[in-house]
Amino acid sequence: MSEEGGFPSKRPRLERDNTLITNNNSESDVPSTSGVVVAGCSTSQEVCKQSHSVPRNCALERESPIGQPVPTLSNQGNAAESPANEGPGQSRAMGMTEGETIQQVASPSSSQDHTEETNESTVTQPSTANEITDSDKAANQKPGQPANEVTESPFAEVVTVDRSIAMKFLQIEANLCETLRHLVFRDPVTHLYNPLDYARETHKDYVMKYCCSHKDVLFLGMNPGPFGMAQNGVPFGDTTFVKNFLQISGKVNPPVVQHPKRPITGLDCTHSEVSGTRFWGLFSSLCKTPQNFFRRCFVHNYCPLVFMTKTGKNVTPPSLHVTQREPLLSACDTALVEVIRLLQVKTIVGVGRFAQERAQYALKMAGLNIPVLFIMHPSPINPQANKGWAAQMMVEFEELGIMRYLVPTSTG
Repeated sequence: MSEEGGFPSKRPRLERDNTLITNNNSESDVPSTSGVVVAGCSTSQEVCKQSHSVPRNCALERESPIGQPVPTLSNQGNAAESPANEGPGQSRAMGMTEGETIQQVASPSSSQDHTEETNESTVTQPSTANEITDSDKAANQKPGQPANEVTESPFAEVVTVDRSIAMKFLQIEANLCETLRHLVFRDPVTHLYNPLDYARETHKDYVMKYCCSHKDVLFLGMNPGPFGMAQNGVPFGDTTFVKNFLQISGKVNPPVVQHPKRPITGLDCTHSEVSGTRFWGLFSSLCKTPQNFFRRCFVHNYCPLVFMTKTGKNVTPPSLHVTQREPLLSACDTALVEVIRLLQVKTIVGVGRFAQERAQYALKMAGLNIPVLFIMHPSPINPQANKGWAAQMMVEFEELGIMRYLVPTSTG
C-alpha cells in the first residue's frame, strides 16, 4: 500500500506522515464538483523487538485490571527485566519511548497483526464465591464484621485480562482506515473527519482500558456524532461522561483543516452530546462503575468517519450516494466481523436499525450465527427517544435478556 496522503501503510515501520488528506474528488472521466477534506491517520510506529508486531509494552500488560491505567516502567522497578520473573511465553520488558504512538486507524484486509502477539493474561478477580478459602474470608473480613460474613466482589465471574486483545483491536481499526482513505466522497459531502487519527490518544486510552478481554455483548453504534466521538474518539462520547465516568484522558490534536461550524476541541468540548448523555447516563446508573459494565460488554461504532455538508450538517452513512456508500459499507462490514471474532462476542445489540441491519448482513455474509438484537437510538431527533429513553431501555434490557450482563449481582 502507498504511504501517500498521511494514512499508515501496512508495513511494520513507518515514517511520520502528514496529518490530513485532501481528496480532489477526481476520477478518470468524471469532473470534480467539490473538495472533501479528510482528517488522515498519520502515526509513527516502532516495531517491538520482542514480538515483531505493532508497538507494545510487554512488561506492562500483565497486572492492570479492566479500566485501570497501565502502569509505567518507572514504577515497576527492575523486576520486569529479570529473566527469573518471565513466565512461559512472556517477553522481557520493551518500554515505549515517549512520543511513540500506536497505529490506530484504517482497512479490513486482516485482523491479525504483522506477526504473532504474545498472549499475556491475568486474572483480576480472586475466584468464584464457592472457591473462597478460609484464609480469603479472614483477609476480606471488615473490622467488627461477623466471622460468617464476607466482603465480596459484586461479580462472581473470573475475568481474564489480555492486553494483546486491545492491541489487535487497534490494528483492525488501523487496517480499516487504510482502506477507507482510498475512497472518494462527493456532494453533498464536503468535509470528512477521522477521530481515530486526531483523537488517537483518547481513543487508545478507551480501548486499552476497556477492551482487554472477551465480551458477551457488543453495543454497536452507527458512526461518530459531531459532539461525541468526533470530539474525543469515544463512542457516544459526551465529554462529561467521558471524563468523569469513563475516566478517559489524553490529548486531542484537531485536524489542520476543519469545518468552521464543527471545530474540534477534544475534552474541552462544552457542547453536550444528547445521545451520549442518555447512553452513558443509563449505564452509569445501572452498572455504577465502568469496570462493571466493561467486564461483559463493549461499545463500538460500525463506521469511524464523520461526514459533513458545506453547511456543517451531519451526513449519515445510509444517506450517502450508493456509489460512495457501497465501498464504505463493504469495508466496515469486514472490519466488524473481525472485531466480533476477536472479542468472541455472543450477542450484538444494534443501537438503531442501521447498526442492527449492517451487523445482520455482515454476519450472514461471514457465515456466523450470532444473535443481533435492537434497541432504540437515544438521539433527540427520534421522537420516541424523547419520551423517557432510559426507562424504555430498562424494560427492553429485561425483555432481551441482557440485564444480567449489566447489573452487579451478589456472589451469595
